[in-house]
Amino acid sequence: MVAGTTLRFVLLMVLLLVSCGHVLDRIARNAVLPKGMGTYGCLFAAGADPYHDATVELLFTVSAQAKAFDACMARYDPSLPWWVAIAWPAMLLAVAAVLFRLTPRWKTRRSRVVPLEKADADHGIARTLAALSATAGLPRPPRVVVDPAAASTGAVVFGSNRRPVVCLHGGLLTRRHTDPAGFRAVLLHELAHIRNKDVTLTHATIALWRAFVAVVLLPGAVYGVHGVLNQRKLSEPLELPSVTRNLELLALLVALVYLARSDVLRSREIHADRAALRWGADRSGWAFPAVAATAPPRGAVRRALASFAEQWRTHPRWEVRRESLDDPAVLFGLRPLPLLVTGAAATLIGSLLNETTSLLANSRSWDVAKALATAALVTGVVGVAVWRAVAHALLTGRRVPSGVRAGLWLGTGMALGELLVDDLTLSRWLPDRPAPLLLMVVAGTALVWWTAQCARLWAGAWRGRSVLPPMLLCLAGLCLLLAAWYAWWRESGVFYAMGQPLDFPAAAEAHGRFTVPEGFRSWYGTLLVNLLAESHRPLSLPALAALSLVPLLARLIRPGTGTPPWVRRATGGGDVPGWPPGPRPPRVRVLLQSALLGVAAGAAAFVGVAAALHARLASGRLPTADHAVTYYGWVVLTVALAQTAAAAVAATRSSGHHRLPAALAAAVVAAPVTFAGLALSDFVPGCVRPLAALGQACRPGVAGPSWSMLPYLLGPSLVLGAGGALFAAAAVSGAGTVRQWRRTGTRTAAGRAVPPRPAAPPGEWQPGGASSAGRLVVAAVCAAALAVSVLATVPRLGDGRDAKAPVSASDASSPRPAAGPPPPRSPLVRRIQVLAWYGHGGQDLLDRSAKVSLAYVRLLKDAGGEIDNDRVRPHCTALSGVARDSAAFFRVPDAQAQEQWEKYIAQLAAAGRLCKESTDRSDGDLLVQSVDSTVRAAGFLLRATKRVKEVARVGEPFT
Repeated sequence: MVAGTTLRFVLLMVLLLVSCGHVLDRIARNAVLPKGMGTYGCLFAAGADPYHDATVELLFTVSAQAKAFDACMARYDPSLPWWVAIAWPAMLLAVAAVLFRLTPRWKTRRSRVVPLEKADADHGIARTLAALSATAGLPRPPRVVVDPAAASTGAVVFGSNRRPVVCLHGGLLTRRHTDPAGFRAVLLHELAHIRNKDVTLTHATIALWRAFVAVVLLPGAVYGVHGVLNQRKLSEPLELPSVTRNLELLALLVALVYLARSDVLRSREIHADRAALRWGADRSGWAFPAVAATAPPRGAVRRALASFAEQWRTHPRWEVRRESLDDPAVLFGLRPLPLLVTGAAATLIGSLLNETTSLLANSRSWDVAKALATAALVTGVVGVAVWRAVAHALLTGRRVPSGVRAGLWLGTGMALGELLVDDLTLSRWLPDRPAPLLLMVVAGTALVWWTAQCARLWAGAWRGRSVLPPMLLCLAGLCLLLAAWYAWWRESGVFYAMGQPLDFPAAAEAHGRFTVPEGFRSWYGTLLVNLLAESHRPLSLPALAALSLVPLLARLIRPGTGTPPWVRRATGGGDVPGWPPGPRPPRVRVLLQSALLGVAAGAAAFVGVAAALHARLASGRLPTADHAVTYYGWVVLTVALAQTAAAAVAATRSSGHHRLPAALAAAVVAAPVTFAGLALSDFVPGCVRPLAALGQACRPGVAGPSWSMLPYLLGPSLVLGAGGALFAAAAVSGAGTVRQWRRTGTRTAAGRAVPPRPAAPPGEWQPGGASSAGRLVVAAVCAAALAVSVLATVPRLGDGRDAKAPVSASDASSPRPAAGPPPPRSPLVRRIQVLAWYGHGGQDLLDRSAKVSLAYVRLLKDAGGEIDNDRVRPHCTALSGVARDSAAFFRVPDAQAQEQWEKYIAQLAAAGRLCKESTDRSDGDLLVQSVDSTVRAAGFLLRATKRVKEVARVGEPFT
C-alpha cells in the first residue's frame, strides 16, 4: 500500500511555495508602493469605518461603490505585476536547488572525508558492502566515503537517488570488529534508504527547509518586527492586529514546515529499519545500553507531552525504532499532531494560493481548480493515512479507527489556520462571528469519518489482488467532497464568519443593494434562496453524489468465500478465517425498508402541510407570492425529511462500523422515490380538494402549476437532505457510543483485538456482497441517483434568466432602493473619512472641475460674441467628462457636503449636455443656458469644497 511519504513531501513543498509568495509579496509591496493608508484610506474614503464597523458592514459599504473603490485601490494600493507572484516561489526553488547540488560536494570535500579505499586496506568492507547491496536488490554498490573524525557508530546517506553517497563514521569502522552484526545492520539500514528511493526526497526536504529559513523566515521576521515597532498613531488600531497576525502566521508556518519535515524524515527511518530487518539484519543492531532501560513516562499528561516532543524529532527515538521492528503500528496510526498540521496547512495553502494567484486568473473555473488542488493535497495525506490505518487494523485484528478523533484534529487545524489569515478579520483581532469556524471542525470530522467507514466497507468487500482500485475510488470521492467544502467556505462560510446574516437578501436590502421581491421575505424564502445558492455551486451536486454512491457501489461486488487475494499478499500468503473481522453491513433489504419508512414520513408531512396551506387559502383567490414560496419551501423540507428519516432508521439498524454508509444509502434511495411521488402527484392537482395547496382545479393528466418548479427544487432538496442524513447518522452513532460507555464504564481501547468472526457457510451472504437481486437494486438506485443529480443540474446550464426559474432575490428586477444618508460617526472618524475622500481623488476632482469650468467661462468671455464651435466642443467634452467622473467617484462621507456635491454634478452634467447641443445646432440661447449651469455648478462646488475642508480641517494635525 502507498506509504504516503511522497505525498507529505508534496504538501510541504506547496506550503513552502505559497508561504514564500505571501511573505515576500508583502515585503515588496511595502518597499515599492506609495506610502499612505492604502486599503484603509480607500475604505475611509468610501464612507466606511474600519475602526468600528463589522467586516460585513465594510463589504456592504464597498460593494455599494464598487467601481470607485476598485479605482481607488488601483491608484493607491495597486497589485504588483503578475510575474512577481511567480518570481518568489521560483527564487525559493532556485536557492533550494543550489543547496541540494552543493551540499553533497561540501560533505564530500577532501578536508572532511576520505574514499573508502584509503580506510579499507583489506577490502573487507567493500566485499561486505557488495554482498549487502546484492541482498538489498541494488544493481551496484553505492559510492562510499569515510569520515574519520566522526566518533559515532552510525552512517548517513546523502546525494540523490541516482548518485547516492554513503558516509561511514569513524566509530562505525571500529564497531565492525567489536559488533559485526551491528555493523551489518547499519549498512543495511543505509542501503534501505537507497532501495526505497528516498534519498532525493529526504535531502530535497532539508534543502527546502534551509532555503525557506534564508529566503522567507529571516526577511519576514525582520519585516514583521519592524512593522510592530513602527506603528503610526492614526493607523495603529487598524494595522497592529494584521501586522501581529502576520508574525503569528510566520511562526505557524515555521512550526508547520518543521513538523512536516520531521514527519517525512522520521517515516523514512522506520521504513528503512523494517527493510533492513527483512534483509537479515540482526536486532542487536538496534540495542543500545544507554537507552535500553528507558521506561515509558507515567501518567496521561507526561505521555502526551512525550508524544508531542516526539513529533519534533527528525529521527525517532531508539525505543520507537525497536518497537516498530515487531509492530509497525507507528507507521499506520492516525496521530493528532500531523493531522492538525495538515488541516492548518490546507487552510493556509488555500488562502495564500488564492491571494498570490488572483492576478493570474480570476474566474469561477479557476476558483474550482484551486479548491480541487487544495483538496487533492489533503486527500493525498489524510485519505491515504486513513486507508492505511483501517487496512492495518483489519489485517492485524485491531479495533478499526472510526475516523472521528482524527477528523476532529484535522478540522481543528483547518480552523486554526483560518484564524491566522486576514480573510476573516482584516483589522480585527478575532472574527466578528467566530462560531462559523466550528463548521470547519464539523466538516473535518464528518469527512474523515466518512473516509474511514468507506475504507472499512470497501476493504472488507474487495476481492481483487490489490486494494489500490477501491482506495483510489474512495480518495476521489474524498477529494471531491473536500473541494466542495473549500469552495463553499471561500464563497460563503468566510462571509458568515465576518458577520453576514443568514437572511442575506434582507440585509442587502437594508444597505441599499436591491429590493427583495414579495414572497422572499419569510424564512421559507430565505431558506430557498440560500439552498438554491448552495446547490448552484459547480461542485455541490457532484460531491453529494459521491457522498452516497461511493459506499453504495461496494454492494455491487459479487460475494465470495475465503480470504481475498489482496489480504493474502499483505499477510504473506496466509488465510484469515472469518474475513473481514467485525460485524456485517446491513442487507440491501434493510436499506430499502428504511428508505420506504422515510418516504412514508415525508409523505405524511407533505399531506399535513398541503392541507394546512389549503385551509389558509381564501376561496376563489389566487395564491400570493408568499403563499407559493411557503409551499415550495415545504416541498424542499418534505424531501429532506424523507431522507433524514430514512437515514435515521438505517443507522439505527446498522452496526457502528457501517452506520454512516447505511444512512447515506437509505437517504439516496428515499430522495428520488419521494421526488418522483411529488412529481406524479402534480398530474392530479386539485382533485383532492383539501390537498390543493395552490388552489388549482382538478384536471387529471395535466401538469399542475408546480411541475415546472420541481427541477429547481431538486437541488436544494438534495443539499438539505444530505445534511439531515449526516446529522441523523451522527446522532445515532453518538447515542450508541453513550450507551456503550454507560454499559461498560469505559471506552474500548484502540489497540484491543477484535475476535475473528466465524467463516460463513457456503452459499451464505458474504460481507460486502449482495445477492443478484440485491445487486440489481443497488445498480438501479445508483442510476437513479445519477439521473437525479443530472436533472438537478439542468436548470443551471442556462443563463439563469429562464422565465420559469424562480426569482432570485439578488436578480430581482425591482428598483434598487435609494442609498440612505451616511450613518452617524464620531467627529474624529468623520474627519478621517472626509480627509480620506479629499486625499484619495476628491481634491483632484475639485481642482479639475474648477479648472475646466473656469477655462470654459473664460473662453466664452474672451470670444467677444464671436463663437467658434470647433473651439467650444472640447470644453463641452471636458465638462461632461468631469461630471461623469465626479458621479462615478465616492459619495462624500458628510451629508451636507454630499448634498452640494450632487447638485454640482447635476448642474455640470447639464452644462456639458447643453454645450454640446448648442454647438450641434449653433444655438446661442443653449450656449447661454450652458454657461448659467456652469456658474451654478461652480457655486455648488465652492460650497461643497468649503464644507469638505471645514470637516476635514485640511492641514491641521491630528491630536
